[in-house]
Amino acid sequence: MGKRKRIGPAVVLSLAACAAVSTAAAAPAAAATCYASGGNLYCDNAPAAIYAAPQYSRPNGNPERVVDRLLTTFSYFKCYRTGQQHGGGNNVWYYTYGDQTGSWGYVAAVNVYTSVDPYPGVAHC
Repeated sequence: MGKRKRIGPAVVLSLAACAAVSTAAAAPAAAATCYASGGNLYCDNAPAAIYAAPQYSRPNGNPERVVDRLLTTFSYFKCYRTGQQHGGGNNVWYYTYGDQTGSWGYVAAVNVYTSVDPYPGVAHC
């Protein structure tokens, strides 16, 4: 039999840290909370700009006007409409009001954590 080699406390701590990281990486992320009620959507979302129309830019190339911002991460959306294609791979935009001035406008579905767009049970604007 060979000689056993002792490892120091730093190596033990390093191994424990690696185990904790691999366990955390394997844990599933929390699912988004979304539900439709009365044609409205209530859902987790990213902070995002709210646009005057369901588009980032107008046909002439000028940017669409930002009317407000969503700052909260769980919001109310009155309905949905189709508009300009966005990073979510579709053209669905949700109509909501902002957290800064209370102005109404559209948020690209990529910023709303739905499992499918348009979300079932949400009214079309």
